[in-house]
Amino acid sequence: MNNPLLLGLDGGATKILAQTCTIDPRSSLIIPIDQYHESNYRDSHKFDSGFIPIDLAQQKKEAKENNYSFSEQEINQSASVIEIIVKVIESSAKEKKISMVGLCFPGIKTANYDGISIMANGPRNINMLSMINKMLKPKLDNRISIRAIYDDSECCVIGEWKSSIGKLRECKNAIYVGGGTGIADGIILNNKILDRDIERSWELIMPSGESIEQCLSLGGMLSQWNKEKGESIKAIVSLFDHAVSGNNFANNIIEKAAKAFAFLIERRMEFFQSQNTKPEKIVIGQRLGNLLSDKNNPLSKLIFQNNYNVSVEISTDRRTAALGAAYKAHEKHT
Repeated sequence: MNNPLLLGLDGGATKILAQTCTIDPRSSLIIPIDQYHESNYRDSHKFDSGFIPIDLAQQKKEAKENNYSFSEQEINQSASVIEIIVKVIESSAKEKKISMVGLCFPGIKTANYDGISIMANGPRNINMLSMINKMLKPKLDNRISIRAIYDDSECCVIGEWKSSIGKLRECKNAIYVGGGTGIADGIILNNKILDRDIERSWELIMPSGESIEQCLSLGGMLSQWNKEKGESIKAIVSLFDHAVSGNNFANNIIEKAAKAFAFLIERRMEFFQSQNTKPEKIVIGQRLGNLLSDKNNPLSKLIFQNNYNVSVEISTDRRTAALGAAYKAHEKHT
């Protein structure tokens, strides 16, 4: 294949997903090549499983004042993330002739999109990009450098919209809701991804005083369930099993998640109405999509019993954000 090979990286709170891909010159869609690979930050000797992020209110204050106070624990935790990202890029570039890398990551980015200034579920690092590129330079003879850190929510939408595996191909108006540790949500309006004019799920506050993200994300549900730390599959299965068995505490968590989803969609539909249009579909993706693909899942039953006046589709492919990051890197720098 003569088309240049791209590497898309989707960074999360606990691991990073890497996907090699290329742009199809005929359709202009991005196409995955070979299998994706996931690497856990815990594989770094610097990783601290007991790391607790700084309080969000404090993070916002420091970001607003541009005066940051990073603890040694936060610096080391970020170093573990960077170490794994560099290893993934180095390994991929040695196996294949990668020409460009696109990286997306959760959290609020710095003004130049070269660092993370606010991070709900992990360590901040306002110098993240320069540290990654500095470590890559001697390893890859200066062949590859990353130009920006993209928003994971936007890249999820791009991956569903502009990839060969996406559920939003050819949509001009649509709603996307992706769930993992946090919520990656987005809107396509008049054939463009909206990035500035809507409140994100972590900014949308429900009548209960909690954010959409706190109630609907897997990380938020597990934080309430509090049976295990982290994002263990066993923990989320435990939550849903207990709900099916009639555990009131578990059912309350799941009912709140369903209400959060309905609240989010209601707000998004109101936005489309304000623009005198309506979405063609709603797509639910990432790990939330995988969970809801099981029609017997109690959360799936609650969510799909509502009529949203628009078709709802499930995307179970976890590669979309990585593909979106690669697509954006190619679009921005070619």
